[in-house]
Amino acid sequence: MAELVTTSTGVHYDDLIGGTNVSVVAQNVKVTAGTAMARGTLLTITDGTAAATAKAGTANAILAAPVSTTDTVATVYVKGEFNREKITVADTDTIGAHEAELRNVGIYLTSLKG
Repeated sequence: MAELVTTSTGVHYDDLIGGTNVSVVAQNVKVTAGTAMARGTLLTITDGTAAATAKAGTANAILAAPVSTTDTVATVYVKGEFNREKITVADTDTIGAHEAELRNVGIYLTSLKG
């Protein structure tokens, strides 16, 4: 009798979600094709379309899953508790510069550091 062998790589927790004190809420939004973004990218949603938040822009979401250059829809987090060290921001920008505006929309930041 042949033996069935299954290999599993397991589950990896990437630390983006910072806790369960605030329920995580996600939604699908449009993205402009041609721009790849990594999970955890800070976003600005305007008129139903998301883009990476520019320095001095107003952030209101976090990318939930990577987006390739051919994607036109992305899943984003619009509420929850997230680790500040795992959020990707624009060059020369800081997550601290967006903390108050994120709090206003129900996104709270925590830290991995003790």
